[in-house]
Amino acid sequence: MFQAMTFRTTKELNKEECDTLLEKKDIDSKELELLLDAREVKNTSFNLVDVRELIEYRGARITNVDYLIPTTSFYEHLKQIEDQKETPTIVYCHVGQRSAYCQKVMKEMGFAKVINLSNGIAAYQGDITYAP
Repeated sequence: MFQAMTFRTTKELNKEECDTLLEKKDIDSKELELLLDAREVKNTSFNLVDVRELIEYRGARITNVDYLIPTTSFYEHLKQIEDQKETPTIVYCHVGQRSAYCQKVMKEMGFAKVINLSNGIAAYQGDITYAP
């Protein structure tokens, strides 16, 4: 009899490896993919925040994004996660410029760990959700 087998194509990170990545200022596409895989199996916890505008978000977004907090209404929408300042937060935009600015603002507002996705969704190689 044959049994179905599933093989992971990426290395699964343990908690310590996740913690090390979440201490960085910036992460790349592959590192975010690994962290999202690790979060799926409960090896880590963090918020993934898209800081692009609603129209960009509706067109395409990183699968399993937690929050949309557009840069143009950043302070207003940041209230969604104001009570999660100790939770590591990864921010991204189209190419990494807006998210780098938001990262700076969030750190100034007392968020403990804010990580920027280098080069944004434009360079992201993982799963993307597209509008229907």
